[in-house]
Amino acid sequence: MKYMAILALGSLAAALLPPALAQDNDAEKLFRGMEKKLLAAKAFEVKFDYQLEKRKAKGELLVTQENKVRLKVVGALENRKAAFELVADGKRLKTKGAKLYVFSNGQPAMEEGGQSEWQTPKNFHAVLGGTVSRGGVWFTVLLMPYLQAGERESSPDEMKMKVYDFKLVGTEKVGAKEAKVVRYRFGKGDGCRDDEEMTLWIDAQTELPLKRSFVLKNGGVRIVENYHEFRLDPKIDAKAFELPK
Repeated sequence: MKYMAILALGSLAAALLPPALAQDNDAEKLFRGMEKKLLAAKAFEVKFDYQLEKRKAKGELLVTQENKVRLKVVGALENRKAAFELVADGKRLKTKGAKLYVFSNGQPAMEEGGQSEWQTPKNFHAVLGGTVSRGGVWFTVLLMPYLQAGERESSPDEMKMKVYDFKLVGTEKVGAKEAKVVRYRFGKGDGCRDDEEMTLWIDAQTELPLKRSFVLKNGGVRIVENYHEFRLDPKIDAKAFELPK
């Protein structure tokens, strides 16, 4: 009887929630479920493209729970066109096409044509799962230099990648797929005025990302990302994580 009373109270509380608040709760639940799927999978892979105003790029990202990673981007990389590759075999990480570093003022940078090599971060899988789900692939690429600068042990929340203020704003078609549209804020949290306002389209069937759009608070550049062939636990080629020469 006590158990039934608790269930009845829970149902009553849900029924008494204002419609907008109930939708906000559904939006956060949908987002958190999507992120949990990425982090729980033994591996996830996504083929993507993104556009910064008129500059375009495409690529692919493969991440495993063993901290093995392969990232390839061709096209707009920061303010230029480039072919960039990063591979981590679980022990070492190496880049090709760009050298990653951080200036003394804390700003990340990529030096075209160079290479970087360092130890694979111990929580690479968790960090990249967080950045892909919360900020997208463009932000993930932008983040890479920081991982060499001592933030290897941090979690997404500790790295000021908080997500909050979720809103479910409807359903739309992305190509032939039906998507639930979620808006949220991303950044330091606590209502920081510099936090980005993002719109994410989540596949209604797979509950995985299909598309993301936002306008950078710093600079006003619109970024639109499309996620193609988002797969969990894909078949992985034995040579996928061979470090580039």
